[in-house]
Amino acid sequence: MLHTDSMQNINTTYSPYNQQAEDSIVTIPLKSFAPKILLKKTGPQTGCLIYSIIFLIIFAIIRLRGKNLFFMLWNVILKKKRYELILNEGITQNLIYYFFALSLSFSALAISLTYLAINHFDFTRICYVLLFLWGWHLYCLSIITLCSWIFNLRIIGEEASINLWVYHICGGLLISPFILSAFFVKTFAIPLLIKTIVSCLILFYLVKLFRWIKIFLAYNIRIFYMILYLCALEVMPLSVLYRILT
Repeated sequence: MLHTDSMQNINTTYSPYNQQAEDSIVTIPLKSFAPKILLKKTGPQTGCLIYSIIFLIIFAIIRLRGKNLFFMLWNVILKKKRYELILNEGITQNLIYYFFALSLSFSALAISLTYLAINHFDFTRICYVLLFLWGWHLYCLSIITLCSWIFNLRIIGEEASINLWVYHICGGLLISPFILSAFFVKTFAIPLLIKTIVSCLILFYLVKLFRWIKIFLAYNIRIFYMILYLCALEVMPLSVLYRILT
């Protein structure tokens, strides 16, 4: 009788089938696998609302006070005017508004890239990405200006600088409506907005690379210098940005 009770006790406390079922459950981190990312709600609504209001106020000021600023940016992207004419169309008067527009663009890019990388808003990470984008912009301008002085290529330097400002400003402003919408829509609509943002960024970046290659070919720049520029000012900064985000 005692032997029977002990056997029943062993059967109830240990089962090889239950142990096998528990061992077969493997938890895989989201960032290492999973082609579909289940996005969470964007985060604190108060901060999102404050950012949206500030963004729209600054955008309205640029739109009203900046003299045809967005019209000139659009002309550069569509290549409707030569860069010499664009240089003489209120660049100096609109310089402060170009800085405001670039700040809005980089803020939208920093928020979107951080949210895509870690699936929530991290204010510290957003600030790091924002500082990196500003540093990248100033670094590119410095390298372009320095090379134009050294090799006496003022025309190429001016056109490259204009294109740099235009594409860095328009890149963030292009996705800003989707970023602002993601703050307040229902959770099920966020993945669609994220896919739209990613598609816009990839397409816009390919257009930017195509424009750079077109400028290099127009001025008969050697392929070696073209590859060197793309690696130093495009590929390497993206790898650094990836390390910041991950």
